[in-house]
Amino acid sequence: MVGGSIPDTGARGRRLLFLCAVSFCIGTAWGGTYILAKIAMSTGHDPMGISVVTSLISVVLTTGLLLAQGGRVPMGRKAVIFYLACGLFGTAVPNTLSYTIIEHLPVGIVAILTAMVPMMTLLLGWSVGLERFALVRTLGIVLGLAAVALMILPDASLPEAGQSFWVMLGLVIALAYAAENIIIGMASPAGSDALSIMTGLSWGGLFLLLPIVAMRGTWVDITPMGMPEIALLVMGVVHVVCYFGFVWIIGTAGPVFAAQIGYVVTLSGVFWGMVIYGERHSGYVWLALALMMVGMALVKPRE
Repeated sequence: MVGGSIPDTGARGRRLLFLCAVSFCIGTAWGGTYILAKIAMSTGHDPMGISVVTSLISVVLTTGLLLAQGGRVPMGRKAVIFYLACGLFGTAVPNTLSYTIIEHLPVGIVAILTAMVPMMTLLLGWSVGLERFALVRTLGIVLGLAAVALMILPDASLPEAGQSFWVMLGLVIALAYAAENIIIGMASPAGSDALSIMTGLSWGGLFLLLPIVAMRGTWVDITPMGMPEIALLVMGVVHVVCYFGFVWIIGTAGPVFAAQIGYVVTLSGVFWGMVIYGERHSGYVWLALALMMVGMALVKPRE
């Protein structure tokens, strides 16, 4: 009996170690997309034009994978509205705003702000009855808001004056992603799965962005294939790969285990900003990061 339990325990340990390693790689790569976004914006590319390129990459990759698996995107009036709504709140709005604020804020600050997404999702979940009120999770939201306050209220917190506006705009990004999460939780089309949903919302985001970029004439020319253009293409591919890795972790180890990736994304974003751009943060920002990490832990569903 003892002899039979040792290999089983060892196998579970190796599996856990493998899942942790995969999660760490996903989170580290995802956090690195902030650096890629800053590089892509370094030559003045239009944020909405960049959103079109990344959306097109997502459409090509997700559609190709879906077809290779013999899957399909559920259609119908409600399904189309669903894809457009997710494309608006999950792609068009947050991507455009993210590429805008990354020009004005350190990478580490943007990464910390992204940690507000689960807190915003919980707030919206309460408002529509998807989540039950819990005092501990409320404390998590309070800590998250305190972290934001620490970044914008003290004069010595941010590197430059006037950056508080861009921090507040970062909260709009978190709110948009939270709205997408709620829409997916409430209105996913019957017969859909993660891949079909991502394919549909990728098309929805591209459909919404294309006419606006066409009217503004703000296309992004990637033909120079300099460092910004290469960073843009790599960013689009990395995002899709990380998303599918995240979905795989959910299916393999459950949503609570997968949620730990959020910590790695935020911390790696701060790390990459320090390594690549030499960012150095004030004590207020480090305290804000600590509060945000604790807030994320408290907001996380208990399973």
